[in-house]
Order: sequence, then structure tokens, then C-alpha cells
Amino acid sequence: MTADERVSVLIIGGGYAGVIAANRLLASMTPVERARTHVAIVNPTDRFVHRIRLHEHAAGNADAGIELASMIHPEVAVVLGRAERIDPHARLVRVTTSDGPVALEFDWLIYAVGSRSSSVVRGASRFAVSIGDIDGATEVARRLAVARTRSVCVVGGGPAGVETAAEIAEAHPRAKVTLIAGSQLVPAMRPAARRSIRRRLRRLNVDVKEGEAVSEVTAAGVITVAGVRLQYDLVIWSAGFEVPDLASRSGLPVDGEGRLCVDDTLFCADHSTILGAGDAVKLPDSVGRHLPMGARTALPLGGAAADSLLARLRGSQPEPVSIGLLGPSISIGRHDGYIQLARRDDSPTLIAFTGVVGAAIKAWVCRMTIDRTRDERVSPGAYRVPPGPRQYGIDAAKSR
Repeated sequence: MTADERVSVLIIGGGYAGVIAANRLLASMTPVERARTHVAIVNPTDRFVHRIRLHEHAAGNADAGIELASMIHPEVAVVLGRAERIDPHARLVRVTTSDGPVALEFDWLIYAVGSRSSSVVRGASRFAVSIGDIDGATEVARRLAVARTRSVCVVGGGPAGVETAAEIAEAHPRAKVTLIAGSQLVPAMRPAARRSIRRRLRRLNVDVKEGEAVSEVTAAGVITVAGVRLQYDLVIWSAGFEVPDLASRSGLPVDGEGRLCVDDTLFCADHSTILGAGDAVKLPDSVGRHLPMGARTALPLGGAAADSLLARLRGSQPEPVSIGLLGPSISIGRHDGYIQLARRDDSPTLIAFTGVVGAAIKAWVCRMTIDRTRDERVSPGAYRVPPGPRQYGIDAAKSR
């Protein structure tokens, strides 16, 4: 960045990765650098969605929507609209806004569009309600407030499905809640963890169906792969994630799931002015094979994108990302939880916290996620994570 150079940084997505990238970038700059840099976020709404609390929102226990302006650095501009196409050669993003289409120029782009619930099963997009976004969670809350909603089916045995089924069962005890978990409940966790979570769900009268999968959602309920028809008043979809197709529609390099391909410093493989962060990017295995989708990965990746871009602006070589994890945290209603401690590569240890202690830790995680993201507005690096697994760092160094 030269003394008189003006720089425009455009961030697509106002979720965990996009917000923390904007905050860390500006907070890391000197006053002179900030004066020459314009940072803008493109987001469909003026709300920041606290996704790890969407199950609480759905049950009517919390509002997962936070004013976006309260989360971001005061010098970040917000463009309300939906990005339709990226032109990496002209350095333009075409955005649909309430006032019509606009073309936004950029010198640097951070791609942080996030993910959403996958609904590839027949009838899911029409008859089920997704728990992966705030509109779906709001619709679930509305439906649960209707007295005739007596039977609820949550499809998906991952952490989000477990949290949703438990939250609803506890908040709406008159509703019969079923969790169709697919082949196995929380398959990424230890067998002991699965047994514990299964017991805790049953204490809340959640009917856990393992070894069953849904082949179709209908107006009356679901049809399993085995052909069994099950009737429910409300079907909630929490089975897997998918990413928006913006990168593939824009001709950017993507993997088989549509995620933007980036190098170990988060720069796009084919376009050196584009970086990626969050659920919608594919990192090299040397630094990212242990990273799952979710907030606990999106936040450090957003911070790392800001670090990489700042290094490039200052004329230095960015460092490969190095992100270690501490393990998943799952709430099971308001007074119970399961916190699995893990090694830096996310492999589980034998240590776990359950019951009210687990619930308290999960509540702290939810608060910390917001507080540390806001702290990044003035204290870059406030959101801290352990370094990544040592063997990955060695592999990355050899591949450079």
C-alpha cells in the first residue's frame, strides 16, 4: 500500500467470517492506512444471525438476530443486497438491492457467503422448514405457537438436529418430538458421547430414531428410505449443509461441493485479489482437513483472511493458516449440555463436561462468540484459537 493509494475491500457475507474479517482488518491498520481504505460488507439484511442460537430462536427462547451495525467496526459500510455474480477480471460484484441492480467495484474481495441447510431430498424444500437460517427458525417458532402443532419431526442427527429437538421438547412439552438421526446420532463423536446424548434426549421424551433416513417429505410428514410413512404436524430440516453457488456461477474455481478453492493463505487459487473464509471455502488438506463447517471454524478463518490481506497490502508474504480446535459444544435444552474436549485436530479426548456444567459452558461459548467478535473492532486478535495440528504445519511447509 503506497502513501497515496486508495484501496477498496469488499466482503460478501455479514456472518461470522465476514464480520470478524472486517473488524480485524480495520482494527489492525494504522490511522493513515484506515484513511486510505474503504471496507464494505454486502449482506441481504441489516441483521447479523447468531447461528449457534437458531435452535433457541426456533423454540421461542431467544432472538438469534442482532443488529449488524452493533457488530461491526464503525468505518465499515453496509450494502443491503444479494450478490448475484462476481467478475474477477473487471473486479466487479453485481448486487441486487431494493433499489435495483448495482455493480460494486473492488480492489480486494473476501468471499464469506457461509452455508445453509441442504434440502436435496424430495419434498424437503416445499414441506419441511429449515433450521439453518433465521427465516426458517422464525417460521418454526410461529408454527409451534399454534395449538394444533402436536407432533414435530426433526430430520438430521448432527449437533444442530440434537440441539433443535432438545430445545423444542423442553420448551414445548405437550409436543411429541421425534429425531430421525440417519444412520447414527452425532456420528463424528465418540461412542460414549453418543450414548450420553441419546440418554439425555430420552429424558426430554425425544424419540430418537437411528438407522432410519428420510427419502421424501410430504404435506403429512415423511417417508423413510424403508418406505414407512410417518405423520407429523411439523417437519424441521437439519440434515447437512450446502453452500451458495455464487462462486461457481461466477466461474471461480470450486470443489465438488461448490466451495471456493483457496490456497493455504486463503487466497483464491486462480485470482490473486480474491480471498475466502468460512464454510464456503475449500482449503488444502495440509492446513484444513480437520476443519468442519460451523462458527468455530468460520470465526478464525475470517480473522486469518484479514491477517493475510493485511500482509499483502503491506507488501509481505502471508503466513499459512494455522487453526486448532477445542471440540464441539452441544446444548441439550436450557439446563443440560455435552462439551467434548478435543485435540487441536478435533479428535476427541476422554474429557467431557455434561449436565449443568455443560450447559453453562455452552452458554459461555454463545456469549463469547459475540463478545470477542465485537472486541475485534478495537483489539485485533481478541478472538483466539490454538495453533493447528503440528503435523499439518510440517506438511504445509514441505508443500510450499
